[in-house]
Amino acid sequence: MITPENIFNDTKHLDTEIWNKVNRNLLAKSISELMREDLAKPEIISKQEDGLTHFRLAADKENLFYTFSAYPRFINYWHIVKESIRRNEDGQESSTIDVPNFFIELQETFGINSFTLAHYAEELLHTLYADAFIHSQKRLSASELADADFQNIEHSLDGHPWVIVNKGRIGFDSQDYQNFTPESGQNTRLVWLAAHKSRTTFRLLESMDQQRFFEDELGKEKINSFRAVLTQAEVNPDDYIFIPVHSWQWQNKLVMQFAHDIAAKFLIPLGLSDDWYSPQQSIRTFFNQSRPDRHYVKTAISILNTSHIRGLCAKQLSIAPKLTSWIKNLLEKDLHLQNMGVVLLGEVVSVSYTHPSYSKIENPPYQYNEFLGAMWRESPINFLKTGENLMTMAALLYVDNQGKSMVHELIEKSDLSTEQWLKAYMTAYLKPVLQIYYQHSLCIDPHGQNVILILKDYVPVRIALQDFVGDILINEEGKKKLPQEFIDNMFNASPNPENAPLVILIAVFDAFFRYLSDVLITTADYSEVSFWNCVYEIITEYQEEHPELQDMFEKYDLMIPEFKRLIFNSRRLFNGYEETSGFPHMKKSGFIPNPLYQLVTSELATLKENS
Repeated sequence: MITPENIFNDTKHLDTEIWNKVNRNLLAKSISELMREDLAKPEIISKQEDGLTHFRLAADKENLFYTFSAYPRFINYWHIVKESIRRNEDGQESSTIDVPNFFIELQETFGINSFTLAHYAEELLHTLYADAFIHSQKRLSASELADADFQNIEHSLDGHPWVIVNKGRIGFDSQDYQNFTPESGQNTRLVWLAAHKSRTTFRLLESMDQQRFFEDELGKEKINSFRAVLTQAEVNPDDYIFIPVHSWQWQNKLVMQFAHDIAAKFLIPLGLSDDWYSPQQSIRTFFNQSRPDRHYVKTAISILNTSHIRGLCAKQLSIAPKLTSWIKNLLEKDLHLQNMGVVLLGEVVSVSYTHPSYSKIENPPYQYNEFLGAMWRESPINFLKTGENLMTMAALLYVDNQGKSMVHELIEKSDLSTEQWLKAYMTAYLKPVLQIYYQHSLCIDPHGQNVILILKDYVPVRIALQDFVGDILINEEGKKKLPQEFIDNMFNASPNPENAPLVILIAVFDAFFRYLSDVLITTADYSEVSFWNCVYEIITEYQEEHPELQDMFEKYDLMIPEFKRLIFNSRRLFNGYEETSGFPHMKKSGFIPNPLYQLVTSELATLKENS
């Protein structure tokens, strides 16, 4: 409730110095990513011996341009020196940065239509608002974060490294921001509804019992109170399924969009959860703070964030428990994965509710059939051994206000050399990913937020993988192994063999190692060549350990000269904000050089010279 005392609390972090800082940070990221996607094409003014390159980027208007300096990295990436960015207009240089204005000033240069630009500026401003909030808080030092608990780490992150508008969250107002974002650090309770079974699809593992599951999640007393509400509503409690929903979704979508169902008692409000939940980086997934051993809960929340409206697809929900069973069975039979201690966090229960009107419309915008559903995922807490702790892999990219990185802090606290620590990390993370892909022709999307590192004494010893439900590229062998039901409902099967290695080249090399190697260069003075040599050594070591997979290594070669480039950001600028009937997929355009190929050919050239 807004009162005279708190009405302007949502502006307290909007400080001039902080606002300028986050604008500068975001502009550096924007230019770097758009250069890599070949949209921003600045002119090189000069180069220094250490590689520092000075650029001039012209805007649409004559006598208006930006200058900046950057260091070259592998994968066509540039590390922009944030402090070097200057705006120049009519001979006047300014250090004040305005990111939305930058895109407006380069609208014609980038080829953005005005409708798209207006929407994009809205997402930029939301992202800047969130960044300013984060930087107005006492950001933990890397040393403090290295010793923080799982959820404090989750709440301290800066968002997706690849996406420019990584905190768009269109649909949230400033109060929602305070209540429901991970960086605000506020726990919340979930709203529970009873949904009539005639319009509900409920799935769980075959080994699970529905009544026992809800008793474990809610407690018998809570279930009895819910059943009492249904009895008082003069319906049969046995005809209903319990569904948890995000309170934002309830207030902003469900009450009005499902008003008929509520009036007709197909949906009956039950009350709030007793447990308190912590929002994760994905916003719609919650960790149970009251009972960490209980499941994560993934809910639908119809806000636009990182290019998609974050509902839940009924087709994917319906198959999630079966997919979990299939993958769990795979793990149990694979001694290599067992020996590596890999944890697969199963999505064990799912529920979706069919809207009586939108479900009858042929090919409506996808979000209209994704309003109401939930999924329960196993908690990694239950898989920890003595002395182990957790952090999302994305935390390795954290750099504190003093320029110290989380990854460097972990290395120092471990008393290992950088090489030793990196090899331990690569063994714990990359080898399981390779095994799942090459042995089983399946690759869940192993980016920073989908991988949880399990550490002991500050060293990664194994990983937990999550988020199996989604569009995953599979190869010809995968199509033969996977049940057709999974392929039809979840996966993007590619007919092009050259696409197959991209699940690793893009999701691992480009989406994560590109940033991790840059963090190590800038905060630990660690050589980029040394980093990629470590990647190469782990891959070749894995291949030597598995000679039986030689044909697969050759067919799906990770040492190819170049690989297709995912245009994550410019896709939004080109395709705009038009609604689609299907979940919008990422696009690929052009090629980028493969660091492993560059290293191998460089070594061969050196050997030839010395022979």
